Amino acid sequence: MEPRDLFPVGAYELRLTDIDLAHLRAVVPCEVKNPRRVLPLAYWRWRVSQLLASKHLMPAQLTIAHALLDQIDAGVESAPLAKAS
Repeated sequence: MEPRDLFPVGAYELRLTDIDLAHLRAVVPCEVKNPRRVLPLAYWRWRVSQLLASKHLMPAQLTIAHALLDQIDAGVESAPLAKAS
């Protein structure tokens, strides 16, 4: 008998991933364009990377996650400005 851990993905987990991706699709484009970001792009890159590390994404979910990474990588993280002396 094979252990159940070989197939740990259920509909609930896939749905949570869909919800997470929907949130990221709504937020990432705004954050990339906004010069006064609420959170740094590194945070959003980490969020997407965590999803990609889950190893149970469907092909459509993989496509969305990679597109989000492309958007994040296209954004330029602005460095803090030095004070004039």
